[in-house]
Amino acid sequence: MHSQRLLLTLALLAAIPALATPVPRIEGLGSDLIRQVTTRAPAEGIRCDSPRWVVRTWARDLENEIRRALRARSYYGPELNVTLGRDEDCWQVHIVVERGEQTLLRGFQLEILGEAEDDPAFAALAENLSPRIGRPFREDAYEALKRGLRRVALERGYFDSRFTTSRVDVYPEELAADVTLTFATGVRYHFGETRIDVDPDMLSDSMLDRFRLWEPGTPYTTADIERLRRRLLQAGYFESVEVNPQLEVRADGIVDVDVGLGLRPRHEVSGGVGFVTDFGPRIKSSYENRYLNRRGHQGGVRVNLSPVLQELSSDYRMPLRGDDAWLVVDATVNREDTDTAESIAQAIGVRRIRGGPWGTRLTESLNLQREDFDVASDDDVAILLMPGLALSKTRQIQTRPLEIGWRLDGQIRGAASPLSSTTFLQLYGRASIALPLGDRARFLGRLEVGATAAKSLSELPTSVRYFAGGDRSIRGYKLDALGPTDDQGEISGGRHLAVAGVEFERMVADNWSVAVFADSGGAFNTFSDAYSSGIGLGVRWLSPVGPIRIDLAHPLDDSGTSVRLHIGVGSTFQ
Repeated sequence: MHSQRLLLTLALLAAIPALATPVPRIEGLGSDLIRQVTTRAPAEGIRCDSPRWVVRTWARDLENEIRRALRARSYYGPELNVTLGRDEDCWQVHIVVERGEQTLLRGFQLEILGEAEDDPAFAALAENLSPRIGRPFREDAYEALKRGLRRVALERGYFDSRFTTSRVDVYPEELAADVTLTFATGVRYHFGETRIDVDPDMLSDSMLDRFRLWEPGTPYTTADIERLRRRLLQAGYFESVEVNPQLEVRADGIVDVDVGLGLRPRHEVSGGVGFVTDFGPRIKSSYENRYLNRRGHQGGVRVNLSPVLQELSSDYRMPLRGDDAWLVVDATVNREDTDTAESIAQAIGVRRIRGGPWGTRLTESLNLQREDFDVASDDDVAILLMPGLALSKTRQIQTRPLEIGWRLDGQIRGAASPLSSTTFLQLYGRASIALPLGDRARFLGRLEVGATAAKSLSELPTSVRYFAGGDRSIRGYKLDALGPTDDQGEISGGRHLAVAGVEFERMVADNWSVAVFADSGGAFNTFSDAYSSGIGLGVRWLSPVGPIRIDLAHPLDDSGTSVRLHIGVGSTFQ
């Protein structure tokens, strides 16, 4: 029995060299190039006992891949010494590479024929991507130029374009290369008829005309196609949007466009329950009617109930011409009762929302508000007619597993007597950013600043005073617990606001992350007043209904509180 096992073991040991795979030895290339070559010419199916002709074929494949890799780096005349041998265990493939000198671009000629001859888009592409004479000739740069020409041609409606000449002449002995490209674009196509397929009983033709971006005869661009698709998706009416240029049946320089739209439901009722530290348990409910009439008017009612805030709001929305432009009439009644202040406000207003400069979202508003407020020693009723202007811009680069991007918000509003019960002018700005730190971590920063010019702070209602503290302000403190105080030591709110926060977050499991953070700032009557700060640790859960944050924060300026729990929900950039 023991002898049989011994014989089996010896047989297996003898078979190991035969089952092993030869490993080539390549000199004269960097590790990255060696890895590239051996990946493209792997020793699949080759063993130490393979026939010589099989190993020789593999060695030729390695040689060809080496020449191809060097050619991509401008080495067109390398010398390769390939040695194929064998020791007692396995085949030995040894390749010594002498790269030589790089081949330089000696001549370059690019000619664009057809209607694109004077198109500035092609001139810009040629300026950016054309290889430079006297520089090493790179095949990848040459192919990138060709791909760029084809791409711009398709984007700008030159659908019949083609290369009539595409030639590279390489002279290894002279270390020189000449490139000749002739790109014939033919005619540029123009938009023809735009046919929109949607239920005419829901939306009228005149309403759909608001979305049209071009007239028949406008030069074709894929940017306009994408802009139309985006505008229709943002409108709020359509569940699905298909914008299809009819390229297969184009004729006489004309391309028709078919637009297929799937309508969202006319009525939508939604609701939910939740909990956040600032407001306690919450109940939310809303009703939307997306098709009040065939002109595309919409309306909705929303209810938000919690121990701190009770709010009822409604709006009536009318579409305007332009990218996602609206005229909105809204009305709101709310009651807010915090440990700092109590207020009951009724407001009615009108807003025009449209695209602003630098790709921002611009909101012009006029609101009439009546507010009964009780804060510190001030108990009064304010009536304000407030014009306002707001700008916002958000860029989300990544949403999962960690949101990456930034958001900027700015607002100016004010009121003046005798049209209002007091006079003030207020500026507000907020910036937030999330930067990636590798694949599973990020840095978050935010800055919030506000300033108010007012004749008398006591006449300002709670809604236009600044307070600090809470889940989205300075953690470690209660909602609105930071601000100037009156003679009795009660928080009265301030004219100005400055809050900053930094946070480091790292994923620890699917949909779970941990964070460390620090917040600082406050509400003031002068910016030279002392700031308050908080530091802490947090856990994040990317739940099916959105991000949920659980933080434990220590207030550095409150000796009576050691740690405060904060629970919040929502996107980084909301």
